[in-house]
Amino acid sequence: MEALELWPSLIGVHQYDEADAINPLFQRIFIAMRATDPDHSGNETFYASRDDLLHRVKIPEWNSFLEFSASAVRDTAKKANQGVWPSESVDLQIEINGIWFQISNHGAHHDIHTHGNCSWSAVYIVDVDPIDHQTNNFGSKAMNGITRFYSPLFERLGGAYMDYGNAYLQNATVDFDPIPGRLLVFPSWLPHKAMPYTGQRDRIIISFNASVHLRGMTDAIAGFAAS
Repeated sequence: MEALELWPSLIGVHQYDEADAINPLFQRIFIAMRATDPDHSGNETFYASRDDLLHRVKIPEWNSFLEFSASAVRDTAKKANQGVWPSESVDLQIEINGIWFQISNHGAHHDIHTHGNCSWSAVYIVDVDPIDHQTNNFGSKAMNGITRFYSPLFERLGGAYMDYGNAYLQNATVDFDPIPGRLLVFPSWLPHKAMPYTGQRDRIIISFNASVHLRGMTDAIAGFAAS
């Protein structure tokens, strides 16, 4: 028989080798940004910066992180587009459309959502309680601050017929523990959420949106090269 596997939902899982050295620096920078933000209400439960960090943070370590992130988007997009892109190497331009950080604690969460105006999105863990120390508001270590992704078929499965023949559809979510240095790159249209988090340390993440172009095919590129 011939079988076609169509419309996959690929998530790239990447680990930043420099995380142990760089994450504490990012933590200090982001906490200082929050403290000096004139629009900050003083709420320590949840804070989200503006999405203009691309050029606001001006240190070599930040540029190294951006290069890692662009490469992660490139590698994930290449994997997702196998059989669609030409087999020979293509000259790509990765554009960071917006990048921001979030700081959360005391049960804060981010409900189910998707991202627009980009093909790929990402979340990077800067700081969080060690997994073996995590407890949520109900005293459980499970699901504390995890990132959960939902199947594109999730809404349809509610009233769908289920039997052994479509067991492969019935695991409709996938969870990723918040591990410092982990970068998840995922399709921007894939529904996801951050589960409630409570910890001794704040949950600090970086998120960004990215688009991928063939070099020379757009006049509005302001990102990072990744061939």
